[in-house]
Amino acid sequence: MPDLVCHLLPGLAAAGPGDNNNPAATDPSFNSGTEPKTDLERETAYIFRPVALKKVAHHPDGVLWPRQHPGGSAQRPVVLLEVQMHADRSFNRRLGAETFRLLQQHEEVAHLQVLVLLAHRRLALGFSQPRLLRRFLEHDVTWVDLAALARRADLDPLLALLTLPVQKEPDLGPCVQRILTVRPDLIELIVPILSERFQGLSPSQLMATLGISKDFWRHTRAFQDILAEGRQQGVEQGRQAGRQEGRQLGQEEGRRRQAGALALRQLERRCGSLDVPTSSRIEALSLPQLEELALALLDFRGAQDLQTWLESLEP
Repeated sequence: MPDLVCHLLPGLAAAGPGDNNNPAATDPSFNSGTEPKTDLERETAYIFRPVALKKVAHHPDGVLWPRQHPGGSAQRPVVLLEVQMHADRSFNRRLGAETFRLLQQHEEVAHLQVLVLLAHRRLALGFSQPRLLRRFLEHDVTWVDLAALARRADLDPLLALLTLPVQKEPDLGPCVQRILTVRPDLIELIVPILSERFQGLSPSQLMATLGISKDFWRHTRAFQDILAEGRQQGVEQGRQAGRQEGRQLGQEEGRRRQAGALALRQLERRCGSLDVPTSSRIEALSLPQLEELALALLDFRGAQDLQTWLESLEP
């Protein structure tokens, strides 16, 4: 009975004795879950076996729903979004499964587009796909190669923003500057993207490392948060320094010393090693002067800029 499918699907032929593609016919020990019991059963091309499909929770990176047409339209479809930055040999099959699961659970979806952002197209996402799945992947999925996109000149700032996770490090600073020159408001999105890529660096250290002027972001909420965090950190560090060095130093002196030590570490990243007289001069600065230095050093390009700034303090 299972071989009736060969008469219903064009291009299929029932297998006979000795069919090399039919292990049930050629190997009596073949175990596919339903053992053939008779010679006639061993000669069939198909066996019938019920399958229970498990319920699997899918968590796409995002689904974008059109504001005016929740089910999508030809001009504004629902967009299933996936971002894949690492190799995953189960990705292609999972993408197919979650796409059709979305259609199953959201009957209002009439127009759907699948969009995948890739670090690059060389990622191993699965091999030997069935033809049905290959057709879906080739014709119904839009693949965006972020590495190739990053090499394009004159990108729209929003598109350039997408390339930040894959930009080569020497190109990252110039790319951020080009984005901010056109769209300074995007600094609110740039800071978390870079913080994710360079974990362990504070936003101010990121900007200093990439050579981004404070003029681009001093009026943003991110900048104000950094200042507030810095003040809070200064209070806490001052308390710790005060306890360690004695109550007589006071909280203000502890904050000043911590700020001086932090400024010296940041200056060494920007200007290289400092000589003893310069280091001593910085350590002697007042707390307000050190706070101003922490902002000014974002624009320093070398030791000469530091000397010019110190000379500006002289009466």
